[in-house]
Amino acid sequence: MLAGLVVLAAIGLLWPFADWSWWPIVAGLGVLILLYLLRLDRLLLGWAPHLAGLVVVVLMAARSDPWAWGLAAGIAVLGVGLSRLPDCRVLIVGVGLVLVFGLAYGVAHYRTAQQRQAEQAHAAAQQANNVLAIAPELLPRVIARGIATGDGRTTCDLLGSPAGAQFASAAGAPDCASAVRQLAGQVSDPQAYAAPRLAPGALTKVPGAPGQPGTGTLDGCRVSWSTDRPGPPLGQFTLRQFEQGDRYLITGYTPCR
Repeated sequence: MLAGLVVLAAIGLLWPFADWSWWPIVAGLGVLILLYLLRLDRLLLGWAPHLAGLVVVVLMAARSDPWAWGLAAGIAVLGVGLSRLPDCRVLIVGVGLVLVFGLAYGVAHYRTAQQRQAEQAHAAAQQANNVLAIAPELLPRVIARGIATGDGRTTCDLLGSPAGAQFASAAGAPDCASAVRQLAGQVSDPQAYAAPRLAPGALTKVPGAPGQPGTGTLDGCRVSWSTDRPGPPLGQFTLRQFEQGDRYLITGYTPCR
């Protein structure tokens, strides 16, 4: 009777750590049915349910971690100790196991959660950078088109931070989106403004050290248009290479002098 209660307690304790999976329980019931079908329950002298329960415990333990095993074992020993009162020696062992493995489980999973959050944040940043990185030769057209159409979202996402704040400060606007709208009002010919031509030597790329990203500068003050300047000057951009490829992120902005 006591052994059965210990097995049931272990199953109940390990189930949450096994992500509430039903497969270990289904497997245990399958083992129990198989034992009865093969008439092995007689050879086990009534221990067939205990063996099936042990299968469930093993499968649940396999889906969790050693700290959870120790915590479950400690609580099981604690239960046995409670049943043996007033002899409290087993109870003391159970309390010790629960404290040690419970603390270790909490610390391990706290670190795991922190690591998972850091990995998710890094992946999100990498994905965002992947979207915002652009071939620097295309940068003047993309920025000019965003200003010509008043598309503050695309333009400011591309500028990022701190370049977006520097862009807004240069325009005397409270934020990047307001700066784009303000500059859009200065565009006299949106179609022509959206198609600037980059002058030779306006773009420079500096290779990075082995394993390090390169840098670059783009002098948007030296672009030209098909007509007399149809809008505000674009400014100068500092760049950083993205993943050793031919795309760059904007890392800084200064206005034309």
